Parts: sequence; structure tokens; C-alpha cells
Amino acid sequence: MPDSIPDPGKYFDYNGSTPLDPRILALCTRLQGAEWGNSAASHPTGRASSTLVEEARARLAGALRAQSGEVYFTSGGTESDNWALFGAAGSRSSGHLVTTSIEHKAVLNAALELERRGFDLTIVEPHSDGAVHLRDVQEALRDDTFLVSVMWANNETGVCQPVREIGSLCRDRGILFHCDAVAAMGKLPIDLSQIDCDLLSLSAHKFHAPKGTGALYIREGVELTPLFFGCGHQKGLRSGTENTVGIVAMAEAARMASAGEFGDPAELEQRRQQLWNGIRSRCPDAERNGAGGLLPNTLNIYFPRASSRIFQECLADQGFSVAAGASASKGCASHVLLAMGCSPERASQSLRFSLGHPTTPEDVDCLLEHLPAALEAARCETPVETG
Repeated sequence: MPDSIPDPGKYFDYNGSTPLDPRILALCTRLQGAEWGNSAASHPTGRASSTLVEEARARLAGALRAQSGEVYFTSGGTESDNWALFGAAGSRSSGHLVTTSIEHKAVLNAALELERRGFDLTIVEPHSDGAVHLRDVQEALRDDTFLVSVMWANNETGVCQPVREIGSLCRDRGILFHCDAVAAMGKLPIDLSQIDCDLLSLSAHKFHAPKGTGALYIREGVELTPLFFGCGHQKGLRSGTENTVGIVAMAEAARMASAGEFGDPAELEQRRQQLWNGIRSRCPDAERNGAGGLLPNTLNIYFPRASSRIFQECLADQGFSVAAGASASKGCASHVLLAMGCSPERASQSLRFSLGHPTTPEDVDCLLEHLPAALEAARCETPVETG
């Protein structure tokens, strides 16, 4: 056990992971003591677990406006993304796929691995606002393109992508469209009846459910080869004993998110604007990265002359949790900001602040109070680059 529990009021990394909603925590606690059966077993305990899983599948499908048989449970977003890409490639030995340079590494590295295996890959670049343009995706398509993968919203900048238009484009061409909605779920409405999407990835810990559980939506009629092989769970497409507690919790969290039970996105956007207004007044040379339609909770800010790694550490010393790039970037300059045309200096001097529904105006004020001193300390410790 940790020596101390982090102060939730100083947590500004909701795009990295979210705390369990108290109602979800209570559900998990109750299930952990009462549910231990293997859902594949035919005895009463197993059947009880199977019933919970299937009810959760229907609940998650309802939240997505999908059919129950189109939802498959996974271990998280990385598995879902990998399954979408490798499963779509299937038994092919060649073909062409399209993705973008701002995707999560779970998509980008999977696509690069397919390229190493002999597939042709086109990586579309965003414009300086952080958005990929439909025309650029359209120009990348070929006669042998079998898959396009574009995220719903970027996890680092919060910039939303034109997924509705890209989905229609792909449907007209008979090309599979995969959308990584990991960053969007719980922050934006996800209605699969309103978008031409064939494959969609989710991760439970991004919307107040436990880590280690995810889902892949596979539209009815789409053929995907398995990523895992074993006893043939989930209609033979995803072997492995289901994580019943995580699955039930994720489905309930998705239902709550779709019903607006976590909070009002407009209030979340107000907190984000409060933070940005406070940063501008205290740090006049700070600049936003990304523009246009954004997730209501996300700010990516360039702080000149302050290493993002050092600035993050200075804020961490005060108890604040913020991110320099993606949570697993290990201090490297953001590949997303570099793809947007930012200089390496700017990409390595930017921080992401991502708020959650539990974030209060007082929490934002507390961060703003400590920000100038942390920034000054970071700038003192940041090496000055010389030509």
C-alpha cells in the first residue's frame, strides 16, 4: 500500500486515467466478494458469471447505440487497437492501410509492424491545428486499401477528428474504418447509429471504471481474425476467461456516461476555460497547442523556456499530477506535437492538463496559485540551448 493517497483535488491527468466513480467502486467491491465463477463453465456458479457478462455486453451496446452481439471484451485499449488492425489484416499477405501520425502508439506501432510484415502503409499528417483533413485521407486511399484507422479525439491535444466524414468516405469505398475512441468515451457522446464505423476501441479506466478492461466494437458482418487463441471464448474471436468484475463495471460506467450521470460537459468546459484564462493572466507567453473542436476537458499548453519534464516534476513536488505528452511518453517530446509541425523545442516544452467531472473551481484556483512558482523553478533548471 502507498504511504499516502494522492490528493484528488490536485489531479489533472484525467486523459491518462480516471479515478473509480464511488458508485463503480461500490459495485466492484460487492462483485469481488460474490463473483468468482468462470463464465465459460456450465455449472451454476459459471452460469451466474456468464449472465453478468452478457447483461454487461447488452448494457455497453446500449450505451453505444449498437447491438449486443457487436461488443467484444478485451484487456484494454491497446489490445482493442491491436486486434482491430491485425484482425483486419487477417490472412492477407499484402494490401494497403491508412492511419495518421497523431494516433496513440497502440495504433501507430501496430501499423508499423504490419508494414514490416509486407503491407503498404500511408501515414497522414495533421494540419497545424491538430486535425487531420478529410481531403488528405481521401487522397491517401488506393484500390487495395482495406483499412483506415483514425482516432475520435486526440488524447494529448484534445482535438477532435472528422470521424463522421471519414467513416462515410470509407463506407462508400467499401473500406473498413477503425476508430480509437479511448480518449473520447465519457467526454463526448458516442452514438454508433450516427457514424459509419466498423471497428471502435474503448478502455474502461478512461471513464471511471477499473484498469485492465476494454472493448472492441465489431460491426455485424465485419470479419475479423482472432488476436488470441485458446478455448474459443466470445464466439471464438477472443479467447481468455472474461474479467467479470471489470466487464460489469465498465458497462455500468458506460451507461452512466451516456446518461450524463458523471456530470455536465458544459461545466467541464467552463473549468477548462477557467484554467486557460488563469494561465494566460499569469503566464502571458503561454500558447495553446491545437484549435477547433476539442474535448471539453483538455488543454495542451506551450510554456517557453520550460522543459515539460522538469515543469511536470516541479508541479509534482507540490502534489499536482499533470502530463508531459502521453502518460507513457517517458519524457520524450510529444510525437503528436511534432506531427503538427511544432518545433522539437516547443514539443518538449508543453504540458497537458486534462480535467475531470470531479474537478472543482477551487481545484483549478489551487493549481493556478502554485503554477507561477513552479514555472519559474522549471525555467531556472531548464538548460538553455545555444546555436
